[in-house]
Amino acid sequence: MTVMDNEDPALPETTEGEAWYDAEIAPALADLAKRCNERGMSFIAAVEYQPGDRGATYYLTKDAGTAMSMLHLCAQTVPNVDSYFINLKRWAKLNNVDTSSSWVLTH
Repeated sequence: MTVMDNEDPALPETTEGEAWYDAEIAPALADLAKRCNERGMSFIAAVEYQPGDRGATYYLTKDAGTAMSMLHLCAQTVPNVDSYFINLKRWAKLNNVDTSSSWVLTH
């Protein structure tokens, strides 16, 4: 979910698009994510307010599948592809996922 702390001068100003998203869309997505989770479903949504500025809402079940876990990692690490692959490899190791068929994850 989008986290805002306008009192921190190191954080960039909130854009008009981000403010609208935070006020109008994020609460609705949070409600949908909660409803899905209550039914045992994982939920991921990502938005780009403007090129390079993103937000995401996610609520994964404890047994979320590989694809949902990959999407979650991607939403957290973009645009740093190295961070994505490093975290994916860590996730696979932690969850005993065989990555031996992946050239990228074995090198």
